[in-house]
Amino acid sequence: MDKTQGRIINSYIKYLSEHQKQPKSIAAFMEELKLKEETFYKYFKNFEKVEIEFWKKRFDETIKTIEKEEVYAGYSVNEKLLSFYYTWIENLKEYRSYAKYVLKEEKIYELYPSCLEAFKKGFDEYVSMLVNEGVETEEIASRKFITDKYVYLLWYQPVSILKFWVKDESEQFEDTDALIEKTVNFSFDLMRSNGLDSFFDLAKFHIQHFKI
Repeated sequence: MDKTQGRIINSYIKYLSEHQKQPKSIAAFMEELKLKEETFYKYFKNFEKVEIEFWKKRFDETIKTIEKEEVYAGYSVNEKLLSFYYTWIENLKEYRSYAKYVLKEEKIYELYPSCLEAFKKGFDEYVSMLVNEGVETEEIASRKFITDKYVYLLWYQPVSILKFWVKDESEQFEDTDALIEKTVNFSFDLMRSNGLDSFFDLAKFHIQHFKI
């Protein structure tokens, strides 16, 4: 990413944070930056693509930060996901007003804000790697027809965490930290060999023996 592209992204996100709405036009926005309108189209098709790139950059920076830590490689998959969320929210703190705007503008029919499109792709690849690692280390139980669905279930964690965080008024966002810990621990409890297997066995038994 060159300086001009970075400047456009940062300026646009700052505008949304301050005004809680999009600029009137790309031309007006670029005029404020004292740049030609055609320069915008060199990098983006529209304002929405700027936001998609912003969230992608936040994901990439989070991964880069946690993987630089020497202790990260020795973490369990549970701890790695916790580290991701804590670092991600920390990196978002200076953009909280913008995050509020994103969630305010979320359409009722959307499963998640459309600007998270590239973030979701990166996240899915990341947690897929964690799930595979967890199965290999036996931190996660391998369940036929279910293991490959874990990634889809885990995706709604960052969305729910984000929605909670923008409304969190606790000191130093300690309630968000608690939510992250409880959410991740609960999900890994479900993915481990535990009572969930007994639940599936019982459900299977009922299906086989109590057919109507």
